[in-house]
Amino acid sequence: MKKVAFFCIALIPMLGMAQKNKVQSAWRALSDYEGTLSDGKPDIVYLNKAKDAIDLALANEETKNQAKTHAYNCRIAYALYQSALRDEQKKLEASVADKNERASLAYGNTDLKYFEIASQEIDRVNELDSKYMITITEALKGSSQLNADDLKFMNAVGQIKMEAGYIANGKYKAKKYEEAGEYFYKLASINTMIQKAPDTANFYNACVAAAKSKNETKILDYNKKMIVSKIASAYNYETMYNTYLSRKDTNSGMDYLKKGREKFPNDANLMNKETDYYLAKGKSEEALANLSKSIEKDPTNAVLYLVTGNIYDNLANPKDKATNKDLPKPAKFDEYFAKAESHYKKAIELKPSNVEYYFSSAYNLGAMYNNYGGYLYTNAMNDATIAKLAAKQKEIEAKSMEYYKKAIPYLEQALSIKADDKAAMTALRKLYLLTGDNKKAEEMTLKLKGGK
Repeated sequence: MKKVAFFCIALIPMLGMAQKNKVQSAWRALSDYEGTLSDGKPDIVYLNKAKDAIDLALANEETKNQAKTHAYNCRIAYALYQSALRDEQKKLEASVADKNERASLAYGNTDLKYFEIASQEIDRVNELDSKYMITITEALKGSSQLNADDLKFMNAVGQIKMEAGYIANGKYKAKKYEEAGEYFYKLASINTMIQKAPDTANFYNACVAAAKSKNETKILDYNKKMIVSKIASAYNYETMYNTYLSRKDTNSGMDYLKKGREKFPNDANLMNKETDYYLAKGKSEEALANLSKSIEKDPTNAVLYLVTGNIYDNLANPKDKATNKDLPKPAKFDEYFAKAESHYKKAIELKPSNVEYYFSSAYNLGAMYNNYGGYLYTNAMNDATIAKLAAKQKEIEAKSMEYYKKAIPYLEQALSIKADDKAAMTALRKLYLLTGDNKKAEEMTLKLKGGK
């Protein structure tokens, strides 16, 4: 029994030494492989030996939490990735003549399993020995001296940083946007660690790639990272708002929109998003306040005038939401009508490049005049007594006719923009009849029937 106990006690340090030797074995095999690589004849057998040895060291309690173990694993995994990348480039030689194009495609196509391991190991080394990692990153900037082995790890870190960018661009070019986003994000994280300052450009690239991938989880994660890191632009807040709205999470979306508006009060896109929200919620006054600010910033934007005119038009001519029937005119009708009129006219004057907006500007103004002419006639006739009806009718018709005539040129302009619009044709036919222009009414009837 004593002999057995003695044997077991002696075995523990021997096993520990064996596992430490695995780290050394990995180092020797990796060094041998790097030697064959320098000679231009890389022998993958040595690299596989290095991987086998480091896998055992990573599984052992004594060596798995040593920074050196993970530094070697980083170099080994990166060498395995580089080997796969070279193989991919060779495969492309037959079909892609341009060297740069071939390299870009290879970065887009090569399996990233080992590159992932290598880059993760940089973070692991930093977790286990941050002082050592500071030494390495300072050396990358040329401000520290290293021994030969640490210099190789430093070079691997630098190469991984550089190639994360190549991979990201390669994936983006190959339209593998989700993977591209992951690598832009990885590159930004490595650069941030090395430079001790956020890599705004590549965090932003990650956000753009995520948006193209339509992966909402990644979109939220990457944009939130920029916001938390205090390097966000208005774009990040707008993207968070849009993504949460697509998830039907209006509260979270509005929270980010509000924060974005506070941080970037003059950003037109955020202001427009907020305006759209106000319009959807029927908050006309808030929407008009935003539109007024937008017009001050962009006084030649015809769409802003069109939207403003439409809001005032709706305020002047309210309808029951359930029945769509006209409600009584508001106390501020004259003010609302005048503002709708002036904004529609300004939109028409500026001639929106978008045909639909241009058409709507002219059609809405013509329709507003037409509808008001009809309202004046109907309302006045209802108020007139039988005794006064004959005398009143001419006055009523004259007032209505004034607005009918105002409507015609704008509806004609709308029809000139969209020559096949049935609503404009129908309205014009009615107005021609009301104003006594029978010839034009007949022409419009013919158009409605499909003639010329």
